[in-house]
Amino acid sequence: MVKVYIPRRVVERNRWLRSDGKPNFKDRIYAKPPELEVIANKEIPVLSMQATVMNACEIMSSSGARLVPITDPERRLLGIVTGMDLVDYFGGGIKYTIVQKNYNSNIYSALSASLREIANTKPLVIDVKSKLHDLLNLMVSYGVGAVPVVSGDKVVGVITEGELIKYLTSKVVGVRVSDVMSASVISLSYSSTLDIAMKLMVNLGIRRLPVTRNSDVVGMLTWRNIIDLFGKHKVFDMLSKYTFDEVHSFPVADVMEKNIVTIEPDSDIGAVAAKMSEEGVDSLLVTKNGSTIGIITERDILYGVVVR
Repeated sequence: MVKVYIPRRVVERNRWLRSDGKPNFKDRIYAKPPELEVIANKEIPVLSMQATVMNACEIMSSSGARLVPITDPERRLLGIVTGMDLVDYFGGGIKYTIVQKNYNSNIYSALSASLREIANTKPLVIDVKSKLHDLLNLMVSYGVGAVPVVSGDKVVGVITEGELIKYLTSKVVGVRVSDVMSASVISLSYSSTLDIAMKLMVNLGIRRLPVTRNSDVVGMLTWRNIIDLFGKHKVFDMLSKYTFDEVHSFPVADVMEKNIVTIEPDSDIGAVAAKMSEEGVDSLLVTKNGSTIGIITERDILYGVVVR
């Protein structure tokens, strides 16, 4: 029997919603003033619809952004492109049909395509004057981790789970890792190819996959590793035919991060947030007695801080 996975974003959302389908925020969240302009990253880069897919990869690699607003010269929001949109386009999902039909899977042609071909032109947004709990309701209900902040139709900045964690998390918050982690960890075999990894990411709504060899975790493949292949131009030193078929055959072992950052299940999520910041990662493997028992992400921390 084939095992059917429910997309992780759906699982994450559902476990934090009440029976009426709404998140039950802690009282202190409702008391927070509407400070979205303070929380938002206003230095976020923007691109035009005429910018290329390669431009988006380069911007994400250099800035660390996971979402780039697409605007006109007056910063009016026209759409967005995310890291997962790019993974989808590179072979993970339905957007790859654009590469096949229009560019015959040629790397150079596909990377030169304009963002108009893959942009989300109706993204979720939040008004800068909205209250914090309105933003959180949006993020929890729709399972998104980054939202453009707008004033009228112009982009003010972007708020991500990372910015919210910094704003809301003190050193100790009284919630343990085991209370909020995901115990079901979907992993990749060391012998897997990038094609398999990208399809898993897009179809299951996950942005990182532990890589295992002989039952041991030996690396972590994230969406950012894939974007960096293109944004940092690494891919061109790895190709001979310059087609996406060749990219899809890359072993994940050649792309993954080998540095594995772990945390104990009894640790406070305030300590997790600090460790993520120190290590420059957005997830940690949860281990006990040397065995992996779960994974905790920025989203898990955020939900643990704001939802009862």
